[in-house]
Amino acid sequence: MELNLEPMSPKAFFHGEGGSFHKWLPSDFPMIAHTKVGAGRLLLRPRGFALPHNSDSSKVGYVLQGIGLAGILFPGSSDEAVVRLKKGDLIPVPEGVTSWWFNDGDSDFEVLLVGDTRNALIPGDITYVVFTGPLGVLQGFSPDYVKKVYNLNGEETDALLKSQTNGLIFKLRQDQMMPEPNSHGDLVFNIYDVVSRDEGNGSVTVVTEKEFPFIGKSGLTAVLEKLEANTARSPVYVADPSVQLVYIAIGSGRVQIVGFLGKIDTVVKAGQLVLVPKYFAAGKIAGEEGLECFTIITSTR
Repeated sequence: MELNLEPMSPKAFFHGEGGSFHKWLPSDFPMIAHTKVGAGRLLLRPRGFALPHNSDSSKVGYVLQGIGLAGILFPGSSDEAVVRLKKGDLIPVPEGVTSWWFNDGDSDFEVLLVGDTRNALIPGDITYVVFTGPLGVLQGFSPDYVKKVYNLNGEETDALLKSQTNGLIFKLRQDQMMPEPNSHGDLVFNIYDVVSRDEGNGSVTVVTEKEFPFIGKSGLTAVLEKLEANTARSPVYVADPSVQLVYIAIGSGRVQIVGFLGKIDTVVKAGQLVLVPKYFAAGKIAGEEGLECFTIITSTR
């Protein structure tokens, strides 16, 4: 296949009063399907709520801005973890784990979700399964079946299947209460809490399962790079068959990617994603505003 390493911008997948979800689609960017990685960006307005769901891929959430809550429920467990999130927080969501997201702040709450799609239904696409609402999995079953399985009467069955009219994200009323955070601090790790490595004109912070054991459940490593205006970082080369997904979080600049099968020198800006295939090296040059990049590597080392 053609090696296209151009920066990638996402497409709107859902938009509503409570917020939006953008995805990098494999139909637009075949390289993410070929390398079996995937990404999306969740934005919740104040009081915005993303319905409970799980997915077919392990992923890591990285809070880009704002504050919010996330609910996490592991398979076979009835103990829901509710965690407080803020800018810089990492929250792994392993395959099969159910989660929901809520903005209880007064400004936008935005989370980047990057994952490994090698076990996904569609390579390069993190498929989400919603449990309630018009897109919920129960909508696929007949009302008679739902009524019998859950021992409901007709009115209760209608309420279960029809009362929730919002598809993926909606805005909660002020009188609708959400659970308070409980003691599950081992599920969240703030990348700013790690001592960064000084690179002269910037810094690099690496989070592996050594610093944050729970991230090992996702099989991923997180890296935060900061470059001052008009400075460069030496090339990064991962010496194992790992893929790097680089999200441009702040600023702009240039990225050069070099490998045996090709090379590229391209301009990047905030909100774009750059893919570095296995056994390729990547160099970064900051523009006038500086450059901040968040990278997920498909390895725990």
